[in-house]
Amino acid sequence: MIYLSSYFRLQLKRAAKLIPQMLAVTLLLAALSALAALMLAKSNAQEASQAKIRIGVVGDEGESIIDEAIDMLGSMDTSRFSIGLERMEEKEAADLLRRGKITGYLLVPEGFADALWYGDHLPITYFSNSGGADVGAKLTRELVVNISGLVLETENAVYGAQHAVRDRLPDVSASKAGDNLVIRYGTGILDRERLYNIELLGVADSLSLAGYYLCGITLLFVMLWSISCSPFFSRRSRELGQILSSEGLGAPAQVGSEFISYLMLLLLALAAAGLLAFVMLSRFGIPIPELQNTEKSAFSLILRFLPPALMLCALQFLLYELSSSTVSAILLQFLNAAVQGYLSGCFYPSSFFPEGLRRFGALLPAGFGMRYLGAGLLSKSDPAAAAGVWFYLLLFLGLSLLVRSRRNRS
Repeated sequence: MIYLSSYFRLQLKRAAKLIPQMLAVTLLLAALSALAALMLAKSNAQEASQAKIRIGVVGDEGESIIDEAIDMLGSMDTSRFSIGLERMEEKEAADLLRRGKITGYLLVPEGFADALWYGDHLPITYFSNSGGADVGAKLTRELVVNISGLVLETENAVYGAQHAVRDRLPDVSASKAGDNLVIRYGTGILDRERLYNIELLGVADSLSLAGYYLCGITLLFVMLWSISCSPFFSRRSRELGQILSSEGLGAPAQVGSEFISYLMLLLLALAAAGLLAFVMLSRFGIPIPELQNTEKSAFSLILRFLPPALMLCALQFLLYELSSSTVSAILLQFLNAAVQGYLSGCFYPSSFFPEGLRRFGALLPAGFGMRYLGAGLLSKSDPAAAAGVWFYLLLFLGLSLLVRSRRNRS
């Protein structure tokens, strides 16, 4: 017990000497993380304007029906918030399409209005880049296919109704019946938002973008922060560990004393980083809906962040235990943060990955940490994520103990 108490006090003193250096790196990382969150928030605020799809409309200047249709759709239809129709010349439309300024353009054939009046169907041609694979291009192609089918079936219904009126209702005007049916179809199409409700599900597991990146940036911060504590591990004497082991202070006591001292540095860093991030986010006014709507106190939310932090702390301790030099330890910590942060969705939502890669990332320690923090922000419970976090925590501590025991015996 005397050896244990003395060794623990020595480790705390060693950790205390690193506090100024550690806090400097912590504040720098926290400032960079808050700036990253600010940039993401501004990007999300401009998402509506950036996501609007521009489509050109090319046709004869004498076709007033085209201008009337564009004005009607722009003032009445809810698609005006996502699709913008612009009248332009064919040469201009082709140039803008080639430069990627528009998603595509519609070519309305000459005499389209007259042919429509007499019941003839002149097809409208849609031009787009063959290699366009972005969301706007795919959405526009699907929209064109659906509208083509809608127009064709509407024409069939109107002309079929007019023929039926002529054959069976001689006292009724077939032309007026067709016009009334067109109006009913048009009203139903333009008023289609009454047929469904829009529900924004968020980025992942119903989290908002700000809430999602709060979890991701927090985990990434903890993983990168470990580099600032490299002097704490590089200055350890392995010979001293072997001597202490021969005197009765075994690997469990050594690992426990060093891990608790390292954990104290992490808790101090999280407190400083949390204070700075809170000040910066409040200063720039970045709202996080999950924090505004939650009934939990700030202290309970901090406690929710502790298990993933402990898990990553144990992982970092194991990586330092496996490293033979300071340079290799720092590279290993950085690679761990980069690979896990990428695959687990800390940089951007993992839903962009293929299914197999997404499942693999969810099984990583950071993947369980993301799920655990997300459930905490939503005031939900995720037993699987909690079990994964505690499993990895005990696994990493056990492996650290095993490595230290083998080193002391050698």
